Amino acid sequence: MRFLNSLELKKILEFPAPVNGQISEDLFTMTLRSVHQIVGEAKLGPGENDTREARRIKRPSRRSAGENIGWWDLGQGAYWITFNEKVEVPPDCVLVIQPHKRILGNGVWHPAIFIRDWDKEMDGVLLIVSARGVKVSEDAVISCCFVVRLD
Repeated sequence: MRFLNSLELKKILEFPAPVNGQISEDLFTMTLRSVHQIVGEAKLGPGENDTREARRIKRPSRRSAGENIGWWDLGQGAYWITFNEKVEVPPDCVLVIQPHKRILGNGVWHPAIFIRDWDKEMDGVLLIVSARGVKVSEDAVISCCFVVRLD
């Protein structure tokens, strides 16, 4: 088992804009694309017919006059977020997505996720915001990731 290095990572990552320090050695960061607030009640049962997802409301980012980037003011709660980046995970690898230290230090958290097939398994991450809330921008660094080759 070993981590993919920066040269290997560049071959499997898709960035929407030029990479600006997002890859270093065997790590890369992922940035925020969209935010959906989780509202209402979910239902989880033993089968498909017994399960209902909680409703999600897309939260638009807001731009102040003269700003080129939008911001979200997120209060305490649960949100479903998506990323700008895409990863083509090789068949003999696992992608690990974990919260970046910047969000952890500011009362925001998401679980670590292990992905084998991006297209089948990855449509977003549950983001938890603490009682104080957070103001977060479009393209903010949310996650730190690495890819492990399973030998």
